[in-house]
Amino acid sequence: MATISERGPTKRQHARFDVELDVHFGSEHNFYAGFVENLSVGGVFIATHDLKPLGSIVSVSIFLPGNEIPVTGKGEVRWIRELNVDSDVTPGMGIRFVELEGHGDLLVREFIKRRDPMFFDDE
Repeated sequence: MATISERGPTKRQHARFDVELDVHFGSEHNFYAGFVENLSVGGVFIATHDLKPLGSIVSVSIFLPGNEIPVTGKGEVRWIRELNVDSDVTPGMGIRFVELEGHGDLLVREFIKRRDPMFFDDE
C-alpha cells in the first residue's frame, strides 16, 4: 500500500488551510466519521484509522461552521498515511475532490477565504 512518503516530490495546486471540521465519508456499503485537518478547494486530508485503498472513490460530507447543511460530494483517495507508533503524525487519507454537489465549491472557497494558508517548506 502506497503511503505519503512513497509519493515522491509533488507541487500543490491549491493552498491548504489548517482546520478542525467533522466529516462523514463512505463507500458503497459503509459510512465512517473522521476529522478534516486541512482543506483546500481541491481536496481534504481526513484524519482516520479507516483507510481506503488508493484510487477509491468515496462520498464525503464536510460540516462547515455556520452552515446547517454539509458540503457533500465525491472524492478520490490520492494518498494515505498509516498509523506509525514511532511518530506523532495522524493517520489518514488525502482526498481529491471529484465533484461537490450544489454550491459546495463556493461554500469551501468562502470558508477558506477567511483563513490563513498553511506553510509548507519545499525542503
